[in-house]
Amino acid sequence: MHTAGRTLKAYAMFAQPERDSTLPDPEWLRRHTASVLTDPPGEGDHPAGFLILHRGMQADYLLVSQWYDADMLKHWVRGSTTDADGATRFAPLGQPDLIACVWELEVIKFERDAWVNTVLAQGKLDETALDAYLDTTFSGWV
Repeated sequence: MHTAGRTLKAYAMFAQPERDSTLPDPEWLRRHTASVLTDPPGEGDHPAGFLILHRGMQADYLLVSQWYDADMLKHWVRGSTTDADGATRFAPLGQPDLIACVWELEVIKFERDAWVNTVLAQGKLDETALDAYLDTTFSGWV
């Protein structure tokens, strides 16, 4: 997905897939991701990362992560709210220190390994390394 000057790999996970496992409309996801990434990429920001939409047991969560300064990860976690008109919004969590649940961590670990193997192992972030990273995706159950 291309949004806010970045290319992000998009993942969705469902706590109760038997109840709801509908993938979101890409434009809906792009709009909500852009609401998290309000600033353009800055110095040291890489134009790549990933996001996780997690339809959880208590609420829906949107985690947005962007690679920074070679070997660091910027990470935003938002929880869904519904406004008076019934529209979904994603807002900072009441517990701002939370970074992920155990299931989301599996995808984050995969993304860490993909970044190390496709970018850091090359020693540079050029178009070939970036394409290799973006082509390496997780699929399956966690």
